[in-house]
Parts: sequence; structure tokens; C-alpha cells
Amino acid sequence: MSDPMSKDFAKPDWAMNKREKAAAERAEKGLPRKKRRWWLWPLLIVLLAGGAVGYFYQTGQLQAVIEAREAARIAEAEKEAARAARPPLLQLAPFEIATVAPMELRETLKTTGSLAPARQLHLSAEVSGRVVTVDGQPGDTVAEGDVLVQFDVDALESQLAQARANAEATQVQLDLARTEYERTQSLVDRGLSAPNALDRARSNLDQLTASLAAQTTMVENARRSLERATVTAPFDGVISERQIDPGQFVGAGSPLMTVVDLTRLEVEATAPVSYGPQLAPGQPVELKVEGFGERVFQGRLERLNPVAIEGSRMLPIYVSLPNEGGELRGGMFASGRIVLEAKQDGLGIPSGALHHDADGDYVIVVENGMTQRRAVEIAREWDAGAVIEIASGLEPGEVVVAEPLPELKPGMQIELVE
Repeated sequence: MSDPMSKDFAKPDWAMNKREKAAAERAEKGLPRKKRRWWLWPLLIVLLAGGAVGYFYQTGQLQAVIEAREAARIAEAEKEAARAARPPLLQLAPFEIATVAPMELRETLKTTGSLAPARQLHLSAEVSGRVVTVDGQPGDTVAEGDVLVQFDVDALESQLAQARANAEATQVQLDLARTEYERTQSLVDRGLSAPNALDRARSNLDQLTASLAAQTTMVENARRSLERATVTAPFDGVISERQIDPGQFVGAGSPLMTVVDLTRLEVEATAPVSYGPQLAPGQPVELKVEGFGERVFQGRLERLNPVAIEGSRMLPIYVSLPNEGGELRGGMFASGRIVLEAKQDGLGIPSGALHHDADGDYVIVVENGMTQRRAVEIAREWDAGAVIEIASGLEPGEVVVAEPLPELKPGMQIELVE
């Protein structure tokens, strides 16, 4: 690389500073360039720092800084020692503690199912004919005896009149045949007529008697058909379905309407067949219905199916549910519990509050803001193990930690937080 001070790169004299001019003169004389003394700067810094330390030492400020740092270190050490001397602090939420109190302990069985009206009737046509009027739409309330469907009765009235006329004509013939039979029998008894004449008279009488009986039945059938041409509500209820309209011609057996009684509903649910021996009609059932939040409806176990569902090992059960207000509807989903067994005024704690170690069963009691170990004796488990009945070791009003917190130990300070 070319020397920056060579002629090719040399500055004009008027552009050089004093140092550059001296360097150019040395170059013209063939002397080497002067080396810069960079090592003087660190040395100068060290000397200045040493002077500052000496100044601080002579004035006493260095000693003050050292003493202040030592005081801060001692204060921090004392703070740590005080913190270590305090009991450990644990914050608990309200749902993580429970107050021991007498309560109803229960063994229950979960169940689910859909609501259905306990009484519903699908009305069908019992006569063939043209529909004249239809009263009521789905959702309408009806009372027992209200006319729902009216068929055309002209043809039915004609059939009834004809059947009655035939029966009356046969009755006249029967009366005449009976008179003839009695007269023939008198003649035969006196020997004035042959015995076979009596047989013919008896045969005619029997034939007309049978004919009258058949025609009387036809009259009754025609009268019944005329009555069935008017379809009425079988009970107080609500129309849930309507399959016909006025003007339609329907045959016997055709569906007309469906009427349901909502004052009592039924839940068809299932239970494990292994619970069969513990189930019995009359057991109380608490139900929650979809759409009603946490509201609890009281029902009862009405009956049990004697045969389990094939392949599922589940037993159909039927729960009745009063619905006098009519607020519940068929088809709603319900879930609840069947109360299999209950005990009043028992001391129960959540299963998460119970601990076990080599010394036995115990709970963590909170007293005066501190945790204490308390040995307990267990009576039995309730509600499929969710609740533990305590036989001894706890008194009503005591507060226990209800959750299995791994960091919780006896002797800790407790703070409740919202």
C-alpha cells in the first residue's frame, strides 16, 4: 500500500497542519515516521483514578461510602431473617374452606331423560265421512267434552233411519208369525192339523226372531256411528297435533288430533341394573330441567321396568313429575338424582378435605388464622364418596380446608381472599 504521505497523495502545503508538515519534512529527509504513544492514555487514566481515590480517602468520603454499603447489607440481612421467622402465609379462596355443620347426608343415583306427558291420546276417526268442522289448533287448551271434529251426519242419519224401518217391519212380521204359531199349536193339540204344520210355524218364528235381533244390532251400530261422527276431547288438556282440515274425506282409523295432559309429566330414564335392588317405587327424585337453571323440581320414582335393555345393562325407570302450573313441556331434557338413602343431622365434609398418612386420617383445621392438624374418625362415605361422614374429631362450627392443596401444611398462616 502506498504511503499516504507520498507525492501521489501529498497535500498542498497550505492544507497541512503543523504535525503533517513535520511528518512531510521527515519523509523528505528519509527519516522514519514518528510513532504515536497510545499507551500514555491508559496510564493517564490510572493516575487520575488513583488521585481521586486518594482525595476521597484523605477527605473521609470513601469511608462513608463503605459504611453506607455495610449498613444496607446488614438491614437486608435483618429483613430476610424476620421474613424467615414468620410462619408461611397461604391465601385461600372461600370455596377452598368449609364450615362443619349438621346436614342431611344422602346416597343418590344420577339419572337423565326427557319429559313426556304422562297421559296423551291420539284421536282417530271411528267413521268414514267428510269432515265438516275442526275446532282447535296445536297449543290450544281444551276441556273434557269440547267438540273437536264434526263429520257430515246426513248419510249416517239416513242409515240409522233405514235400519230402524227394517227392524220395525221385521217386528210386525215376527208378531204375526208368533200369532200363527200359537194358532197352529192349538189346532195340532186338538188333532185338527198335522204336526208338521207346527214345525213350519216354529221355523218361521225362529227365523224372524233372529232377523229382528240382527236388525236391532244394525240400528245400534248406526246410532253409535252417528254419535261417533262428533269427536270430543277425552279429558282436560292441550292439543299437540292436528292432522286434518275441514272438507277432507277420511276413512275409519285415520289420525285426527293428539291431546296431551300436562298436569303430570313423566321422565323415562335409565339406571344401572346393579342398582335394581336399591330402587323402589315412591323414592324421591330431585330434577333439574333444561332452561330453568338451578331450579330443582321434586318428583318420585313411579315404576321400574322388569327387564333391562338388551346389551346395555341399563334398567328403564319412570319418574313422575307434577306440573300443575303447566310451565314444563314435553320433550325437555331433565337430569337429577334419585335419593336411595338419607341420614339427618350428620357431620359431613367434602372428600377433598380428608388426608391420610402413617398416623391415620386427619383434616386441616383453620383456627385463629393458622392451620392445625386434626385427627378424625370416619363413619362412612356418602353420595358415591363425594361426602365423608365424620364420627369423631370435629365439632360443628369448625372450619376445615376443603380442597387437597399439596402446599398446605400444619402451622401455616391463612389469609382469605375474595
